[in-house]
Amino acid sequence: MSSDPAPEAVPVVSGPAAEVVAVAKTAVVDFANKSELLKFVTKKIAEVEILADRSDEDKAKFIIDEVKKAIRESPLSEEQKTELATWCDVSLPYVIEAVKLVKAEASKVVGVALAEVRKCCPSWFAKKA
Repeated sequence: MSSDPAPEAVPVVSGPAAEVVAVAKTAVVDFANKSELLKFVTKKIAEVEILADRSDEDKAKFIIDEVKKAIRESPLSEEQKTELATWCDVSLPYVIEAVKLVKAEASKVVGVALAEVRKCCPSWFAKKA
């Protein structure tokens, strides 16, 4: 038997199709499970990365707002929603910053690795005529 929710379990929202899709996506996230919450946050961070016209601060605010919106739309109790909204205000900015720092460090490692490969295997990078 599958653990996927039945179609009746997904709330129906009147309005544009994008809203319905957003609700359907968040309906399957168990925000009470911290691992699933962090996976959801990581996905939101990745989605917002493409917004080049926004500052890092604006992106962080947008991510927090999107996560809070998804939490409000979830079937959690009001107490759980309040607790998670507080977590969004207090801790989520640090999670966003940590992801940003990890990405920067990973980028450095890739650069160093590429430089080392160029040193040991220069023929791979030689222009072929």
